[in-house]
Amino acid sequence: PYNFNFDVYFFLAQGKLDESLVDSFNVPAYSPSPQDITKAVEKNDCFSIERIELTYPKSKLVDEANAKALLISLRVALEGVFINHFGSEIAEEAFERTILKSDEISTRMKTNYKKACQLFIALKRK
Repeated sequence: PYNFNFDVYFFLAQGKLDESLVDSFNVPAYSPSPQDITKAVEKNDCFSIERIELTYPKSKLVDEANAKALLISLRVALEGVFINHFGSEIAEEAFERTILKSDEISTRMKTNYKKACQLFIALKRK
């Protein structure tokens, strides 16, 4: 998938960010495997797994992914993380610069679009 780096390296090159600030940035995201989820559910012991599988939603979609819409969604979810780490001015400009590249990002996304999958899990309370 496309690496949404939000142009932090542009700001680094411009001298607007310190390299240590960029190096210390970490987006809190985790994509668990079915085995990871199974272990967590078993450890919790409040639910049983009725069904778990990787699904490929591309086959259910009519239109291809829209990079601009995805970037706006990511902004909603991650803007606070960026503001806390880089400050509001850098965060605002970084998101705006990235959204301007949505056509380029769409092209890269289409390459991986058919490979996209998601984890489906049906739980039953014990």
